[in-house]
Amino acid sequence: MNKIRLKNQEFEFEIIRSSRKTIGIIVNADQELLVRSPKKTSIRQIKSLLTKKEDWIIKKLAKMSEIKAPPKTKDFISGETFLYLGEEFKLKLAAEAGLNELKVILEQDRVAVHYPAELEKNKQKRKIAVREQLFSWYRSQAKKEINKLINLHKVNLNVEPNRIVIKKQKKRWGSCSSKKNLNFNWKIIMAPLTIIEYL
Repeated sequence: MNKIRLKNQEFEFEIIRSSRKTIGIIVNADQELLVRSPKKTSIRQIKSLLTKKEDWIIKKLAKMSEIKAPPKTKDFISGETFLYLGEEFKLKLAAEAGLNELKVILEQDRVAVHYPAELEKNKQKRKIAVREQLFSWYRSQAKKEINKLINLHKVNLNVEPNRIVIKKQKKRWGSCSSKKNLNFNWKIIMAPLTIIEYL
């Protein structure tokens, strides 16, 4: 692993060489610094570019640190907080007689999950149902917001993605394949819109 000092801090970085013509700098979801470079680019040239881009690198590392929060066990009960677009919302559970399926409603400072009253009979079953419905809502919101941004930027960049997929990913926030398929981690919807746009 290569090392470089930026802003009086030492950072490790990995070089990925290929037949590309330009040098690309990437800060991934694990706060790792990656450099994609042409095969014949020297270490000195790469370090020189990293030094020139140190402000950008430090800024992106800080942004990734914001969204890489440690996992917390949730009980999915009223009063718990959940992130959405960088803001905290309190969960509100509401049982409704005659309701056949769960639904999520975003209120001013709360995210309300309405569920059939019969789920009150089994707390564990209710917890699982609320969790699945809330995560399904997160995925649909992520798809909506990401599609908005892609439609905006594809015009400016003059590119057209082949497929857009929202899914669960362990490490990556997003990726683009050689076939122009875009994959996004649905949990990115918990981050501020500026970070989603950066991704």
